[in-house]
Amino acid sequence: MNWLDRIEQNVPVVQSADPIWKAAEYMKSSQLNEIPVLSGQNFIGIIHARDLLNTDSNRFVEEYIDKDCVTVDGTEVIYGLPCSITHQIIPVVKDGIYYGSIKWNEIHRCLQDELNKLMLVIDNSYDGILITDETGYILHINKEFEQITLLNKEVMVGAHMNDMVDKGLFLNDSVVMKTLQSGRSYTNVQKYKNTGIYTLVTATPVCNQKGELIRVLANVRDVSDLTRLQKNLPSRYPTELKQVRNQNIKSSGEVIAYSQEMLDVLDLVYHVASSDSTILLLGESGVGKEVIGKVLHENSLRYEKGLFVKVNCGAIPPNLLEAELFGYEQGAFTGAKKAGKQGIFESANNGTLFLDEIGELPLDMQVKFLRVLQEQELIRVGGTQTIKINVRVIAATNRNLERMVEEGTFRLDLYYRLNIIPITIPPLRERKDDITPLLGYFLKKFNEKHHYSKRLSKEVVDQLLMYKFPGNVRELSNIVERLVLTCRAKVIKLKHLPNIVSECNEIENKLKIQEGKPEVDLQILKLSCYGPAEGGNLVDLEKEVLIQALKKYGSVRKVGKAIGVTHTVVLKKMKEFGVTLNAIR
Repeated sequence: MNWLDRIEQNVPVVQSADPIWKAAEYMKSSQLNEIPVLSGQNFIGIIHARDLLNTDSNRFVEEYIDKDCVTVDGTEVIYGLPCSITHQIIPVVKDGIYYGSIKWNEIHRCLQDELNKLMLVIDNSYDGILITDETGYILHINKEFEQITLLNKEVMVGAHMNDMVDKGLFLNDSVVMKTLQSGRSYTNVQKYKNTGIYTLVTATPVCNQKGELIRVLANVRDVSDLTRLQKNLPSRYPTELKQVRNQNIKSSGEVIAYSQEMLDVLDLVYHVASSDSTILLLGESGVGKEVIGKVLHENSLRYEKGLFVKVNCGAIPPNLLEAELFGYEQGAFTGAKKAGKQGIFESANNGTLFLDEIGELPLDMQVKFLRVLQEQELIRVGGTQTIKINVRVIAATNRNLERMVEEGTFRLDLYYRLNIIPITIPPLRERKDDITPLLGYFLKKFNEKHHYSKRLSKEVVDQLLMYKFPGNVRELSNIVERLVLTCRAKVIKLKHLPNIVSECNEIENKLKIQEGKPEVDLQILKLSCYGPAEGGNLVDLEKEVLIQALKKYGSVRKVGKAIGVTHTVVLKKMKEFGVTLNAIR
């Protein structure tokens, strides 16, 4: 930076031989508390107004010169300026010659301009960047870090790194805290709740001239692609891979589970996966029954011995269903293959057969299907030989089988045979805590698939949290893929949402929730803490919920812990709504 271009022309100077009164008049007219002192063109120092109090105005300036003042020669970079500048002006002096002075407010403006440019560089970094102070409180995150984690800057800045781990937002220990404790750089793999993305994080200490740690800089790079290499690992590692799969119950393949409802489901799934008992998966269309079926297979002993074979009972014409399931012999019917054909049950031998839409199975097929389940043997269509099989059956349906039994459209004996271990998968509207992580998962998936780098705005996430998703996870996946493909902007905003989602009445939904729950609705309060309230009715509702929460938990810290934010965020909301602790006692 060329300081000569920023010299103030209206800064007066005095000669060392001038009287004090002249210097005082110059300071008064220029509204400065100090001015440069010269001897001809040579710079000598600065004279301060504070040193002239109660002095003889006819004495000479040379008696009161501060010769230890800070100067620049015009070649220094702005970052090289001393931190101890306390003067209103900084003289520009080169080879003893005075060229002028720069006012401190101009330097301050330059520093602010350089800081803004530096922040732009950080925000446009390919890697995610997180900066904390010397105690672990987050000062800044860049846009890439927001995209990797789907965590809002408003929520993270001011939060402590330990809080991120304690709340489960960061799934591994923080290398930033290790660096703060040891003063050394650390590198480790980190995974995030909202997206399931694996990153390589390097935390580096930043020290001042005295060697004191003042900041920690964390560089975060997405390394999810490396995890795909496990598919190419040699066959001697299956045991290790199985252990890794079982270590993390919250994310297995495409299972994203952070709500207590889904964690309970997965806990049962992992508990019964190793058995050979028949499983009946119940739940609405699109909740992920097939995905749960895969998890059951992958965590069973059959994973290494047989295949996971899936068939939709409602997609095969009834007249072909028996031949498809049990196979047929040569000449069994017109158009049959000469060599016959192996059925789906035989294909799944030693493995797992996933029968989707089991409620669509015709009554005449239910009898034959029951025999195969009980005896683990079958006879092909047109054949006489009994074929032994070893198959575990996982059935799934979105229909009410008990009602079908009462109506006579489903056999009672088959129902009891299937209903050994029933597992009900809750609809997405009943597990709101899974929505944000699912959004992150599918956003990353479709960005990679279609070679985009789209991001969801906070307003879009908030709106999707209010939507009921009648099509469940399948509908959420379709919405995200549509948004990635149709939105031409980098950031997906409210205007890009489908009408059925964008017209969802947020206020009405919140009021219904509030009317139906006498207890404090933490979901409303949590949503409130992720951004400023908008709209009169919504503000009143959020304020009322905040007051109820404070009354129930008794302290700001406990409220913050209950909704998963820091106490400073709760204090900010209290200030926004004008709520004080005295007012609720």
